[in-house]
Amino acid sequence: MSVDRSYSPYEVIRAYHDRGMMKWGAFATGELTEAQNTFEKEKKDDKKIQALPHHVVLYLLNQSFSNQLQIKVKYQSKDKLNEVYGFVSEFINNQVRVKSTDKIYLISIEQIINIS
Repeated sequence: MSVDRSYSPYEVIRAYHDRGMMKWGAFATGELTEAQNTFEKEKKDDKKIQALPHHVVLYLLNQSFSNQLQIKVKYQSKDKLNEVYGFVSEFINNQVRVKSTDKIYLISIEQIINIS
């Protein structure tokens, strides 16, 4: 009985034969690990955060303020992406005040990238 390994991109795996397929588990484990690592790397590379349009940001902040809903705000501060969980408590000029459980944040509306 022969096992078809034509699916594998690795010549070593395609050409490998042994009695009882005793060593197949090691090949499968190594190939699976490499495939998972490659997948995770590509997934991280593909993950780009697209900023919400300004009017959508204002709408979501207003809904959170009006209904006292907790939100997660992602915003750009210097060269760092920050996240805050809290409630919108006040609008001041072009900024929003977000109260979390431990701190109050004053965030420029222009810096907000995403709200969920």
